[in-house]
Amino acid sequence: MINKNIVFILSFIIFGFFTHTVYAESIRGLVTIVHPVYDNYISKTPYQHCYTKQVPTSYRRTSSTTPAITGGIIGGVIGNQFGKGDGKTILTVAGVLLGSSIGSDLSYSDNSYTKSIRQCETLYNERMDRRIRGYNIGVTIPNGNVISTFKSEPYNPPRIHSYIDVHISYNVGNN
Repeated sequence: MINKNIVFILSFIIFGFFTHTVYAESIRGLVTIVHPVYDNYISKTPYQHCYTKQVPTSYRRTSSTTPAITGGIIGGVIGNQFGKGDGKTILTVAGVLLGSSIGSDLSYSDNSYTKSIRQCETLYNERMDRRIRGYNIGVTIPNGNVISTFKSEPYNPPRIHSYIDVHISYNVGNN
């Protein structure tokens, strides 16, 4: 029986030691301070930036055998002008092959060029604005203490020397 009473008494003491009571009340006070609180805000406005750019471009001509055939004929005629007998035949064949190769190479020469293209990209103008984020308000209550509070936007702050109700909550007891 003594053990139960001791446990009960100790429990009551410990419970009372660690508990606290929250009180809340509303007090009418005089507004003595109203200070706006500012923050910086960055706004970005997009715009188009366009410019002309030179770009190397290659193209492929349609494959035609005309330059190779024409080169072969011209090379054969020139090769046929030299040599005698079998040498003439060899030089003619060599002229056809060489002329055909040169004609084929000439048909693919300079197959690139530059062209102008218009290119656009989105860029941003940044602007920093300073705006009111809220208000620090100081209220003097009847005992002379000043209570400070912060009210964020959107909020219409009270006038200085006007009376407002301040809600106060405080803890009594141990934590």
